[in-house]
Amino acid sequence: MDGDKELGAGKTCFIISPIGSKLEPAGTPGRTRYEESAFMWESVILPACEAFGLTPIRADKISDAGEIPDQIFTYLRDADVVIADVSHANPNVMYELGLRHSRPGITLQIGEYKLLPFDVTTIRTIQFNRTEAGLIGAKNDLQDALRTALSGGGTPLRVTSIWGNAPVPPESRVAADAEASVAPEEQWGTEAGSVDILADGERAIQNISEVMGDTTALIASIGQVMAEHTAAINDSDSNQGGFAGRVLVARKLNAALIDPASTFESNSNAFYEDVLTLGEMAAYVVDRLNRNDDDDAGREDLKTLAEHFIKLALAADTGAVGSTTFRESIRGLRSFSKDLRPSLQVLDRAVSRFLEGLGVMSAWRAPLSEAIA
Repeated sequence: MDGDKELGAGKTCFIISPIGSKLEPAGTPGRTRYEESAFMWESVILPACEAFGLTPIRADKISDAGEIPDQIFTYLRDADVVIADVSHANPNVMYELGLRHSRPGITLQIGEYKLLPFDVTTIRTIQFNRTEAGLIGAKNDLQDALRTALSGGGTPLRVTSIWGNAPVPPESRVAADAEASVAPEEQWGTEAGSVDILADGERAIQNISEVMGDTTALIASIGQVMAEHTAAINDSDSNQGGFAGRVLVARKLNAALIDPASTFESNSNAFYEDVLTLGEMAAYVVDRLNRNDDDDAGREDLKTLAEHFIKLALAADTGAVGSTTFRESIRGLRSFSKDLRPSLQVLDRAVSRFLEGLGVMSAWRAPLSEAIA
């Protein structure tokens, strides 16, 4: 529908779902959960989010096996939208969903018919049958639910209302009474003012620009290493090294890539967090421009900062093209040799996280452009 893209522009959607393991043998419970989750992501959740310009983030893209890192808790607390697949009542899903229910925000549940946990069936849940028609219906129902929620509709959960209006402990009431007796000028606080925020935004933009440049250079460097070893593979053929020669080259390439790949992954994770922080700044600029309550000079400063953000978003679009091509080349080597996969897996995670950050940046452009129009 017209306007759907604008509803979710610049917003983050965190996905809670059973993960499973793609490394388990076919037919095992872990492998089945992985395949079902991947199919739900591709057929239902991703297209539904894309219809609204939402940036979806899956837990398995940011966590290591067996761990629940700080990032997940942060997304559960701060994400604009959370979609939870409660099929099979997976313990991790139910735990994370319980945490999310203690916070205000859009939370949608979806689950396979007759495989729902009994204690959340009283909360509206999009139910589906795992058939082709059933999954199409689930995608349409999820889009309808997202449209309603993002438009400001829906009813808050009772549990969220209770937690959000929890009674104030006696010691907190004492502190509040003491604060009320303080002179007004002492209550002004030390939070940043508008000029401070804009100055921070300028510095953050410069930092992100440098990180993008460094990452582009790192990708080029890694690509050069891969090209050199590809040439070595060709040499092994011409020198009659045969398949054994190729295996040796694959091992050497893996050893040459593992350190820069690890560096790339660390940089990409840090870049993504910086992008989320800068996204808050972009949202602040959009809000201020849309309110139109600044003087002419202040509004011009905001427009200038918005234009910097837009340029950064355009650079992100350009960077995404090359990064996507690079990721495809990495994935194309998966079947070459198992000895090469350790570094390739790290690189794939790193590039994917970098692309996620670029996608978030790209989503800034539309609301900022409209705000300065």
